Amino acid sequence: MTNNGSNTWDVRYSHIAWFERLLTSHPNVQAVSRHHDLVFEVDRKQQKDHLTIFCCNEYTMGLTMVHRALHELGPLNLIYIGGGWCGYTREAKEFCLDSRIGLYVNDEMSGALWKTDFWNYHQKDRDGNPIYRTRSK
Repeated sequence: MTNNGSNTWDVRYSHIAWFERLLTSHPNVQAVSRHHDLVFEVDRKQQKDHLTIFCCNEYTMGLTMVHRALHELGPLNLIYIGGGWCGYTREAKEFCLDSRIGLYVNDEMSGALWKTDFWNYHQKDRDGNPIYRTRSK
């Protein structure tokens, strides 16, 4: 068994395994590797690029937690925060958009993996307005 690092974010293995299956089965993903237990390195087919993705499970991802992830793990392209019950603060989303970091829940990840400007992906409502999963902390 190889040492994949330690999980200091208390993310359950089932959550990590689910996310890994999402990545390995995505049609635009060519290769996936994992380190620090929660960081996935992904090569995309269509864009022929490489993304570093952090997998956590935060009910509300705030700006402080985004900074913690960047401090502990280095540069990230995407932060996957968990299931549809999760969300992020407006400050965290604005910081990530300005920094070109994708900040997403599970039903946004597939679309973000297709988009060339992955940090700027969002679902839209009936009127074409972006849907964000923001909430106050």
